[in-house]
Amino acid sequence: MRSLVVVMGLSGSGKSFLSRILHEEFGYEWLRSDVIRKELVGMDPGEKAGAEFGRGIYTEEMTRRVYEEMVKRARELLSQGKRVVLDATFLKRWQRDLVRESFERPLFILATASEEEIRKRLSEREDVSDADFRIYLKQKEVFEPPDEVPFVEISTERSREELVSILEDAVKD
Repeated sequence: MRSLVVVMGLSGSGKSFLSRILHEEFGYEWLRSDVIRKELVGMDPGEKAGAEFGRGIYTEEMTRRVYEEMVKRARELLSQGKRVVLDATFLKRWQRDLVRESFERPLFILATASEEEIRKRLSEREDVSDADFRIYLKQKEVFEPPDEVPFVEISTERSREELVSILEDAVKD
C-alpha cells in the first residue's frame, strides 16, 4: 500500500471526502491544509477566517508555510512507519514539486466533480474550510493542471462504497 497519498483538487471537489475514506478505511494519518493553516496562526480550526482569496491567512507566503509544514509533518509520521494523506488544493506546480522532491513515489489523486455539484456542496458546507463558490471560481482561474506528475483522477460523484473500492485499487503498490 502506498505510504503517501496526495489528494488535490479545487474546493468542493471532494478532497476531504476521499481523504476521510483513506483515514477511516485504510488507516492513513490525515493532514489537512485547512487545519494546519489555522493552527499556524493560532486560530481554532472551526473558526472562520473571513479572508478573501489571496489575502489574510491565504497569502502566497502563508500558503508556502502551510505546504512546508504539511511536508514536515508527513516526514515525521512516515518515519514512524505510518501512512499519510495530504489533503490540499495543490493548485500550483511548485506545491506538487515540493512533495515530489521530498518523498519517493507519492500517489497523486485529483478529486473532481461537476461545477453544479461543487456549487451545491459549497453552499451547504459546514467545515473547517473557508472556501465558498467565489473562492472556487478564483481557484479555477489560477489552477495549474498537474501535467508534470502522474495522477489518478477520481470523480467524487459516486457512493462511498464505490469510492472505497476505487481508492483501494489506487493505493495498492
